[in-house]
Amino acid sequence: IPSTVQNVNITMGFPLSQTPIFSLISALMTLQNSGLDRTKGYYHYKSVLSVLKHPYTKQLEPKAEEIAKEIINKNKFYLYPSEFSQSPYLSHLFSPQLEACDLCEYLKKAIELVTELYNNKDKNEESIFDQLYRESLFKAYTTINKIYLLIEAGELPIKSSTLQHLIDKVLSSATIPFHGEPAIGMQVMGVLETRNL
Repeated sequence: IPSTVQNVNITMGFPLSQTPIFSLISALMTLQNSGLDRTKGYYHYKSVLSVLKHPYTKQLEPKAEEIAKEIINKNKFYLYPSEFSQSPYLSHLFSPQLEACDLCEYLKKAIELVTELYNNKDKNEESIFDQLYRESLFKAYTTINKIYLLIEAGELPIKSSTLQHLIDKVLSSATIPFHGEPAIGMQVMGVLETRNL
């Protein structure tokens, strides 16, 4: 875009599926569904490692990387929730959620914990992506909250494995809108929007 253009309005949204919160929610849902052995009460190491190696987990729990290395070095295949009790954050992430309603509350609490990262940040240390990531947290939280309210009201009877597919489908199609003034400056549009022209 030439430097002579003063104002730019982007009408497209940024896909929520390309934000860190989407990958964290996916990892947590996999951990609670296919990663959890419901009869024996332990987690499989692959789903545990994907949560421990996530950037948000590393920021909220500095020992996450160390714990992940220990799991690999000791060849631990099955991990019990009690092994993560030393950290309040990890203790929450590795608490088994068997019902769909509980899983929604669990995801909402995880998003709230990640939000604290941005609330505690100094304005001078903020990167250009922080505002976008804050907006993605809000969008993910409100979407999961809507599903939670439907389940709680009895309007959406659903299993937790089906809930994973539903949340994945809804969040992957969601976009974070860019706010601008459509009457001023240059319009940046997607291919679908330009068809009308």
